[in-house]
Amino acid sequence: MRSLHRALIFFWLLAIGGFAFVSWNAWQTWLHNGEPAIVTGYTLAGIFVFLALFNVRKRLAMIPLGRGAYWTAAHGVAGAFAIAVFFVHTNGVFWPDGAYEQLFAVLFYLVSISGILGYWLQRILPKRLTDNGMEIIWERIPHELAEIREKAEGLVEEAADKAASDTLAQYYVETLAWFFRRPRFMFSHFFGAQSGRAWIRREFTAMRRYVDETEEGYLRQLEDLAQIKNRLDFAYSVNGFLKIWLLFHVPLAVGIFLVMIWHIILVHVYLL
Repeated sequence: MRSLHRALIFFWLLAIGGFAFVSWNAWQTWLHNGEPAIVTGYTLAGIFVFLALFNVRKRLAMIPLGRGAYWTAAHGVAGAFAIAVFFVHTNGVFWPDGAYEQLFAVLFYLVSISGILGYWLQRILPKRLTDNGMEIIWERIPHELAEIREKAEGLVEEAADKAASDTLAQYYVETLAWFFRRPRFMFSHFFGAQSGRAWIRREFTAMRRYVDETEEGYLRQLEDLAQIKNRLDFAYSVNGFLKIWLLFHVPLAVGIFLVMIWHIILVHVYLL
């Protein structure tokens, strides 16, 4: 952890120094009747290329190209560097004139906002997943939930055969079947609330007043399954939001990269 903090400090110092150098170079270019936008533009293009390498690094995880935590930290700092250079490139103008420039600005702002959100998600959510105590591949969670649902239904059927009443079976059909059918309390899990756990505690506490001694044992087993499912729901929610974020951020990043290439071509055609 200390080495990561030292690396993060180094990245920030490098970005601040780089920004100071780019700003000074652009100013010197302007003093000599040059075009400072060329300096800042190519700097911004270089940053975009570096940011794109982060996705390449994730796809080549089997090759020792440095720890992923270092790449994530460098990616975040480079993103902040890009925002600073962008406003130097546009002379501080937030909303430019012209449809093409506005398209570029919209893409840049969306990429920046989604990048900041993603950096926050990747800093906060993995720790919450570790605290949840259940590490599982996101794609396998629906299968695990289906197995839990089958076990719950099996317990209810067995209880109906052995108990003198069908109270537990009715309770399952009217209340618990809704919970076991699919992931629940998605937004509550994402924002760190405990709605799922509170619901389980409330419903099972209320039900204990109506079941007989035989059904009480099955009710406890159902509650254990409900607690496991609630933790799976949490993992499904948190990982799901990370997947959704990537579906927004990556296409936007590809889009602005393509627009950037077209922008460079237009600039050089105009200069010629």
